[in-house]
Amino acid sequence: MMLVFALIVLIDGTVDAEATSYWKGLARCRWYAEELTIQGTRRKYHTPVHAYCKPVYVDPAKVVVYD
Repeated sequence: MMLVFALIVLIDGTVDAEATSYWKGLARCRWYAEELTIQGTRRKYHTPVHAYCKPVYVDPAKVVVYD
């Protein structure tokens, strides 16, 4: 098992499980979370998108872990 950061994406307040990705570093995960949240709230899109990172243990043989 490996400790990584899961990027959790919410669309209209509902977690989109298919959009979850896993990152080795918190800084990279937070960058994507911030960009997705800005896109979904400050720009003129009709569907609000929010994202955040949380630490999780995963099996790197079963999921893709990005740098």
